[in-house]
Amino acid sequence: MRIDYQDKMKIFGVLAERYFTDNHWRFYSVSRDAEKIQKILDDINSQHAAYPSITRDWYVQNGGARNVHLTDSWDELKTVVGFLKISGCCFDYFVDTGEIKAFCVLSGTKELEPERIDMILKAQDAGIRTIVFLANVPNEIEAGVLQIRKSEC
Repeated sequence: MRIDYQDKMKIFGVLAERYFTDNHWRFYSVSRDAEKIQKILDDINSQHAAYPSITRDWYVQNGGARNVHLTDSWDELKTVVGFLKISGCCFDYFVDTGEIKAFCVLSGTKELEPERIDMILKAQDAGIRTIVFLANVPNEIEAGVLQIRKSEC
């Protein structure tokens, strides 16, 4: 059975999430969670507008969504969200390893598409680290169906 590109990317996602979880990294999927992260930024802006004596950094650090957005300051959250708006399609995950925070690209090869390379360079220029999760998924997998019959005793 031939594995198409979309299926391969799903498999890469499963492998990456298992790797992140096994290594106790916090992460979110850019494709699934970008809108949620944008909403968190908007909510913090609204909270700050209602109570301007409290800094946005405080809302970022103490809000219930801290485990979702994975940032420590308002500036960091704004940078990540701004970057998600312009280049979210080029990154697959945002990870917090405990030591670094970075956008992550999934790939089956060290050779990346020119668009991804360009966005990686732009992210690095913006002060955002980037990593590539490499996995080897075959182009074809053997599969079949086995019929199970009730045995007669």
